[in-house]
Amino acid sequence: MTMQDVLSRMCQVWVVLSGKHISTSKDPVEHNRILGEEGSSSYFGTIQERALKCKEQIRDKLLSKLKLRQQEGCGSHGEDKLSQRKLSASLKENNFCIPEHVDQFSMSQIRKATRRLSSKNLIGQGGYGPVYKGNLGGMPVAIKILKPRGSQGFPEFLQEMVVLSRLEHPHIVKLIGVCPESCSLVYEHLCNGTLLDRLKQGGLQWEDRIRILTEQRSALVYLHSSRPNAIIHADLKLNNILLDAGDVSRLGDFGTARVVPVKPLEEETIIRRTVPMGTMGYIDPVFLMTGKLTTASDVYAFGVVILQLLTGLDDLNIVEQVRVAVKMHAVNTVLDPSAGTWPKKPTGQLLKLALRCCSWERKRRPAITSKTKWRSLHTLRAMSTSANKTQK
Repeated sequence: MTMQDVLSRMCQVWVVLSGKHISTSKDPVEHNRILGEEGSSSYFGTIQERALKCKEQIRDKLLSKLKLRQQEGCGSHGEDKLSQRKLSASLKENNFCIPEHVDQFSMSQIRKATRRLSSKNLIGQGGYGPVYKGNLGGMPVAIKILKPRGSQGFPEFLQEMVVLSRLEHPHIVKLIGVCPESCSLVYEHLCNGTLLDRLKQGGLQWEDRIRILTEQRSALVYLHSSRPNAIIHADLKLNNILLDAGDVSRLGDFGTARVVPVKPLEEETIIRRTVPMGTMGYIDPVFLMTGKLTTASDVYAFGVVILQLLTGLDDLNIVEQVRVAVKMHAVNTVLDPSAGTWPKKPTGQLLKLALRCCSWERKRRPAITSKTKWRSLHTLRAMSTSANKTQK
C-alpha cells in the first residue's frame, strides 16, 4: 500500500461528524497527555499507527456525542445556564481583558437583539453553537453564541476574539463586540450568506468568482504577512467565506486560527506542531499526517477553493478529478458552464496553479505572498474587470 493510499484512508476516517468539521484549539500538551508524550510514536508515529489512532478517536467521539444527545434529550435548560456561568467565570479567573475598541454587550442586550433567541432569527449552526441575526443600535449583526457542550468551546471563543480584534482588512469579517456573560461574538451581518450557498444558488459568473478569489488571496496575504507573528487561518473553506449584498467577500470563523512566530532573518514561518483540525476536503494531508502546521496548510485549502469556484464540484476528491482532466487535456470538461465563457488559456493556467497548491509536497506549493506565482489569477482579474466595463 502506498503512502497516498494510507493517507486517503485516514482522510476518510477523519471525515465528518454530523456534517461538522473536526477541530480543536486545546493546548497541544494536554492532547499529548491523552495521545502519549509529545513527539512519541503514539502520536507522531508511523502512518499506519496514526490511522489506527484516528479511527479510535472517531469511535470514542461518536460514542460521546451519542451520550450527549441522550442527555440533552432529557436534560434541563438549567444545566446549560450553569455551564454558561462557569465559562463566564473562567474569563475573570484568567484575567481576560477585552480590547478597548471592541464593544461589550450584556446578555439582556443579546436576548433583545435576537428576540429572545427566537428560532426565526437563527441563521446558522456549527460546532461552536448557534448563530442568530440581530439588531444592535440599529445595526444588523450576526451573533454567535457559545453552546456550553458544543464540539468547540471556550478556547475557540478566546482565540477568535483575540485574533479578530487585532485584524482590520476589507475582506476579513469585522468583529463588532462580545458578550462575556454568554460567551457571544458579535459580527457585522453579511446578508448573502456563505460562498458555498451562493455557489449552489447558481448565477455566479466567472468574473465574480475571480474577483472573490482575488479578494480572499489578499486576505491571506494580510494574515501570512503579519509581523512579528504570522496568522494561519487553519479552516479556510467556502462555508467560512461570507458575502455582503454586492457579493463582496469576507473571510470569517477564526476559532481554529493559529498565531505563529516568524524567523526574523529568513522570514520563514516557524512550524507549529498541533493536533489536526480543519475540514475534510480542505485539510492539508501533510498536517493531517504530521501535526505540523504552517502557512502552506492555508495554501492547500485555498487551492481547493480555487478548484471549487472554477469547476463547481464538491471538495472531496476534487483534486484528483481536476488532475485527471488536466492530464487528459480536457480542462473544458470540468469548468463550470453556469459561470459563463471562461477565458481558456489563463483559466487552464490557474487550474494548474491550484493543483500545485494542493501538492502533497509543501515545497511545490506557491507562497500566497509571492508576487510572481499568481500571474494567472492577476491576468484573469484584469480580464474580468475589462469585461465588466464593456458590459456597462
